[in-house]
Amino acid sequence: MASKAGEIMVREVICVQDDMDLRDVAKLFLSRGITGAPVLDKNSDLVGVISQRDVLFYNLTRDDELTVETDFYHQVRVEGHHLGAGYQIEDTNTGRVSDAMTPVVHAVSAAASLEAVASLMIRKHVHRVIVRKGKKVAGIISALELLRVMSRSGSGKASRGAAEATVKARAKSAGKSAPKSSSGSKSKSAARSRVTVKIAASRKPKARTKAK
Repeated sequence: MASKAGEIMVREVICVQDDMDLRDVAKLFLSRGITGAPVLDKNSDLVGVISQRDVLFYNLTRDDELTVETDFYHQVRVEGHHLGAGYQIEDTNTGRVSDAMTPVVHAVSAAASLEAVASLMIRKHVHRVIVRKGKKVAGIISALELLRVMSRSGSGKASRGAAEATVKARAKSAGKSAPKSSSGSKSKSAARSRVTVKIAASRKPKARTKAK
């Protein structure tokens, strides 16, 4: 049974750089089917996290439209003249990951217990906890994976508890059904029973003689 964060964490973590364009981050989230990622600086040190909500909130508060690249601009004409190859229309009001990310990181070491990870998720109301080694990202644990592991562990304990309860109940029932001795102590009664059994087992039936 796993008991440490390092034993259940996902080691292949998709991270983004703090100077990455937010539009590229949105595309990454959509293409990889993820809702967030740890943020690294130029030294690959963990400096924050960013989610889909962070990206949307940043763009909505700036009245920007979250758009993706299209082929439209490759065919655009200005005053009847076709734009040359390599011409681009840029949005100078585009934000970077460092502008929208959350600089607070909820992280644990690989040696942290699963109880500590669960407690952190509950206290901070987060669904993911990053596992770090120093300033580097070592892995990530989701609430779903933690719940799956703890559920397996809990069902195992429940099965053992049920088995122990069954054994105790049967022993108790057997004790109630045993006849009580009317005189003497239980130990003397048990001793007499053992002696009786032994004597009865040693007796041999007498041979019958045929009538002449």
